[in-house]
Amino acid sequence: MDNQDAVDVTCTDNGKKVTGYILNYRAKDQLEISLNTVKIRMQYKSGIFVGSMAGMEFVVQEEALPRQFKDFHR
Repeated sequence: MDNQDAVDVTCTDNGKKVTGYILNYRAKDQLEISLNTVKIRMQYKSGIFVGSMAGMEFVVQEEALPRQFKDFHR
């Protein structure tokens, strides 16, 4: 993993932002990230990816994904 795999993850319960690392990505479907050595699977919902761990909800904005993971457009 390197910094190009890094993405900002926000906890909706307390508003804190942390850095997660992208493990797997399927455009407009699902995103798998590693957050403090724990894997979180996130589902796509209208512009954001949403997932939960330990009773807390986490979100990643689609536009926050690194360029290499965004959809190709002509």
